Amino acid sequence: MNEKEIAEALKKKFGDKIIKCEIPMRRRVFVEVRREDYKEVVRFLLKDLDLKFVEAITALDGKDHFEVIAHVGYSVSVSVKAKIPREDPSIDSLYDIAPGVDLYEREAHDLVGIVFKGHPNLKRFILPENWPEGVYPLRKDYEAKHPEPLR
Repeated sequence: MNEKEIAEALKKKFGDKIIKCEIPMRRRVFVEVRREDYKEVVRFLLKDLDLKFVEAITALDGKDHFEVIAHVGYSVSVSVKAKIPREDPSIDSLYDIAPGVDLYEREAHDLVGIVFKGHPNLKRFILPENWPEGVYPLRKDYEAKHPEPLR
């Protein structure tokens, strides 16, 4: 499938659940959905449209909200973005439909503090074990001041 066919299939299947769908360039599709629809849309891309891979998962601090973006693809890359409220930084894990997301979700949890509901093992991946709980270095409110050195 090409990018136009993928965008049309998403709009046809999900209708109003698609907040935004853009084709910014060849072989790229950007989609925004509510966090409640994130997993269902990614599952559709992987299973029904046979896009094969979750290439990466990105987590961003948008100051008044967080964003989680699953980059799914094969010959076309589709980025599925969901905004998440700061007061509840959680979203459904993709682990049960794509186990290869394990390290991507653990990284986003470690560095931004996103909780991936249903992930079997959100233990530390990037940060040292003695890193302070609730301190996320890729959040905009992070201050790089530590009273004692981390080893």
